Amino acid sequence: MKVNRCMLLVLASLNGIFFIPAVCAQPAPSARPAASAQPAARSPQPPDLRKLRGYPDQIKAMLAYCGQLQANTFGIANNYVLLSAAALDGLQRTKPDDAKNRSLFSIFAAVGYYYQLKFDSAQYYFYKGLHEAQIVHDTRQIVRACVSLIPLNFQLQQNDKVDECKNILQSIVDTTHDLTNREDGYSALGTYYQQKSYYSTAQDYFIKGIELREKELDTLSDPQKKFSFAIQNDMLSKLYLNTEMADKSLDALRRGARYADVSAISNNRILSSFVEAFTTSGHIDSALFYNKQLDAGVGDPMQFSSEVISSDLNIAIYYIDHKQYALALPYIQKSDTLATRTQSPLMIFQVQMTRGRYLAETGKYDQAISNLNQAMPIARQFSKELYGNILKSMAIAYKGKGNAGAALRYYEQYVDVNDSLSKEKLSRTFADLETHYQTHEKELRIASLDKENRVNVLELENASRTRLLLILGLAALGIISLLLYFIYRNKEKLNKALNDRNDQLDKLNRDLAEANETKARLFGIISHDLRSPVGKIVRLLQIQNERPDLLNDEARKRHEDRLKRASENVLETMEDLLLWSKSQMQHFTPEFRPVRIADLVQKEIALLQEQQEEGDLRIDCRVPDSFVQNTDENFLAVIVRNLLQNAVKYSDANRVITIASSGQKLTISNPASTTQAEFLNRRLDNTQVDSKGSGLGLQIAADLAARIHTRLFFREEAGHELTAVLSWETPFL
Repeated sequence: MKVNRCMLLVLASLNGIFFIPAVCAQPAPSARPAASAQPAARSPQPPDLRKLRGYPDQIKAMLAYCGQLQANTFGIANNYVLLSAAALDGLQRTKPDDAKNRSLFSIFAAVGYYYQLKFDSAQYYFYKGLHEAQIVHDTRQIVRACVSLIPLNFQLQQNDKVDECKNILQSIVDTTHDLTNREDGYSALGTYYQQKSYYSTAQDYFIKGIELREKELDTLSDPQKKFSFAIQNDMLSKLYLNTEMADKSLDALRRGARYADVSAISNNRILSSFVEAFTTSGHIDSALFYNKQLDAGVGDPMQFSSEVISSDLNIAIYYIDHKQYALALPYIQKSDTLATRTQSPLMIFQVQMTRGRYLAETGKYDQAISNLNQAMPIARQFSKELYGNILKSMAIAYKGKGNAGAALRYYEQYVDVNDSLSKEKLSRTFADLETHYQTHEKELRIASLDKENRVNVLELENASRTRLLLILGLAALGIISLLLYFIYRNKEKLNKALNDRNDQLDKLNRDLAEANETKARLFGIISHDLRSPVGKIVRLLQIQNERPDLLNDEARKRHEDRLKRASENVLETMEDLLLWSKSQMQHFTPEFRPVRIADLVQKEIALLQEQQEEGDLRIDCRVPDSFVQNTDENFLAVIVRNLLQNAVKYSDANRVITIASSGQKLTISNPASTTQAEFLNRRLDNTQVDSKGSGLGLQIAADLAARIHTRLFFREEAGHELTAVLSWETPFL
């Protein structure tokens, strides 16, 4: 009789990988301490909230204090009483709209009440934590609450609530991409189906969770992940023990032991589980070996009292099962001493149950009855199997005392409980038996039909041969058709791949042609736009070098000014060309911002001062300061400069060039008796590069105008005036 196995299943769910990480204040697993490590001298003290200014700091300090009480690294005897009180205090201090922290304090309170055996209160605060987490849609906290509620609701035998939490958890596991939620969800669902004795389904979920964790261990060094992996294998081992598969249980423990050293918690739990597995399989020498390892490495037994007590009790139960009572007694006494020190009702219950059986079988009947009576209420809450074992021991004790009536009464209760357990097991396996029965019936029917078919084959042998030939022919035709289909499909795939390659090649050819055209245009523009200003500079330099005697001081000053302006004009033209060449590149976009057009126009007019003087022209700017457009200033400057240069070049002498604005349009008008608007508009649309022709400056202006979402065109006005129009209107008119 393993009185602690079912108990440990519930405890592992609430105090193992599921619940300890459920609160943010719980420290991550650390390296396993040496055997001589001792707890800190001072136990945790409540935070002095008067020294903390803000609300967030106070709540954070309260949560940290609750986490220390739950971890109980100081071995405080009444830590769970302090934990529930501190959590309720924190809950009262938390603001009503702070659902996240209210959820954390609620779950801390639930843990404290659970280990005080106040299961109703624990359930209430677990649900309170769940509901607060649902308010803020905190999926992680919802998972943690449901993971804790599933074994607790099982313990309280509230199956509807168990299924409700399971359904919430199942919906999250089926839809979430968060690996941690899926890992913990699979583990909790494994516990759910294990409690329902659906062992194959429980095994599937446990293995799914373990496989997910194991994949992460290959790439992560997080000690929390290794800790969870070790504990999950420990729980799988207990599932195998429940189904009496001790060898598989040991395999799971060995797999978990690879990472157990990451934490003293996981290491000591694995050692304790090895003891349970070996005592179950009858290998007491191996069990004693791991028990000694546990005693040597645990350091302070108060920190790992559950593992030490369960290990010692498993060895004691082995010796009781084999009637070696003298060998069992030291382990019972050791467990009793530690359980009394911890004052944990659950641990005291396990010791009382085991000691009661020992006393009943060794003739100390009154003491046995006293111990069993103390353990019976808790056993009734936890498990029918444990309750039945206590009833059986009570019957033995009363029989030994000679009280046949009481012995018979307890034995009848034991039989009733045992019968109830048997019926429950039968109902849980009914579906498997029904499936097995239906499968067996189906196999018998197939065998009967096979015999009938053999008789029909003998009677219709000739017809069968003909049919066989026909079937073979159809099969051959089907195979040929299938081969032709595959050949055709492969051909289609090859054609599609070839077409895709051709499309890629066409695109490359188009890109190459566009690049070549851009290069040719750039060279043509350079030869067109730089020839005149560079030639002017050369002429001015020749005059300065060859005939310096023609220049007096005033003429030399004018000459140097003209040379300076010519050089600046060349520089501006080169900047225009560079800007245009950039505009032809992919992924080059203008920088739009509000631009005062009048300032930009005045700047460009100043650059044309020499041309105005040579042509005896005047440029009249009538653009108001209020005329502002959202555009790229550099692009627009190039466009205006080219248009002004064309206006100066083709204007009649002694005339005025007018720059004005109208609505969303900028106009540049000049008197021109020869150039027609239609001819210039065709130039704007020209995409062929001719370095010897004219109009490349207009092509630059047209390209840049399109990049800043404007339309450039020419129109003829009355009185032989030619007007260049730059329009921001949408749609373009």
